[in-house]
Amino acid sequence: QNNHNWKATTPVLVEALESCGQFQVTVSTSPPGGANREAWDKWRPAFGKADAVLSNYNGQDWPEEVQKSFLAYVNGGGGFVVVHAADNSFGRWKEYNRIIGVGGWGGRKIGRDGPWVHVVDGKAVRDSETKGNGGSHGPRHPFKVEHIDTTHPVTKGLPAKWMHQKDELYCRLCGPAENMEIQGFSYSP
Repeated sequence: QNNHNWKATTPVLVEALESCGQFQVTVSTSPPGGANREAWDKWRPAFGKADAVLSNYNGQDWPEEVQKSFLAYVNGGGGFVVVHAADNSFGRWKEYNRIIGVGGWGGRKIGRDGPWVHVVDGKAVRDSETKGNGGSHGPRHPFKVEHIDTTHPVTKGLPAKWMHQKDELYCRLCGPAENMEIQGFSYSP
């Protein structure tokens, strides 16, 4: 499930990961939106068999058993990566929001659900005073990405500044913002 075209993007993600020769990918697809309880009761992703889980999901809440399995996996050291609209998922699930740090949409409110984290003059700011909905983006456009720390393992070897292709630039993301380091940023017009 996703408000974006997950049927097109998931195979692209699989190809990108497998083509480098470093990953073996298994896809677990949730029941479609509006599926009955029986379909959801059959869906049990094998989180524990993975070194990392990449989520391309933005849909209805997972069943409690799946949520518990996911939390046990992450709390046991499993890796988790959200792709694009997966940060919109589960706006009211506190543990998920702690894991992703910040998110948008999904009923999130700046202040109530955590600070709006953004960058001013190259420094991360956690703003709890601004109010309003969490999550926004304007029309797709190319934008400049700037890295704060080019020695971090995630950014090492990348240029300090580079142009991102035409895409949605998310802004007004909020959340617990705990145990989180900002490695790169762009300014949203």
